[in-house]
Amino acid sequence: MQSVSNGVVTFRVHAPSTRPLLLDIFANSVSSAHYLTGQPIKFKSVCKFKVVCDSLQVIMVPLPECASGEWGPAKATRLFGLRPVSHEEAIINAGRSTEIRFRMTKRLCEVVAALHRNRTDDRMLQNCCRTILKGDQVSIFIDFPEEGQYGLDIYTRQDDQLVNGRQLLTHCCKYLIHSRNC
Repeated sequence: MQSVSNGVVTFRVHAPSTRPLLLDIFANSVSSAHYLTGQPIKFKSVCKFKVVCDSLQVIMVPLPECASGEWGPAKATRLFGLRPVSHEEAIINAGRSTEIRFRMTKRLCEVVAALHRNRTDDRMLQNCCRTILKGDQVSIFIDFPEEGQYGLDIYTRQDDQLVNGRQLLTHCCKYLIHSRNC
């Protein structure tokens, strides 16, 4: 799990076993204009680490199936001018519900959130999220159906964003949310 905070890139490895693992880190300098084209972005391997886990303290479950890339709001701020007001880190601990708030520094005409959970059909989670844009404020309200680990993908679109004559939503950021006491 890769996240960025205060200019520091952090990698959290959820080791599934005690076998040695290879962490291969890819990077590229990408602007928001690259994302808006809808074209694939090429990354280069910049370094590799061998990860050795002698013992497991807990069984790690796979992360929820979200869009690829970094976790947390740094990408939203860097590329789309969407600044976190309520949650600045990639991991959120929540109860039965939570509200995630942002302030827009660039005009966005649409923000959409999609909730994911392992072994749960995404269609069953569609009604758990609602997004409200009011002035320069964005609020995402989430009601979790039960306790567990969730991934939240956030997509956005600017007013003038046309790709091949169509208006596409672009992945903006994602969070890992642990819901407890539901």
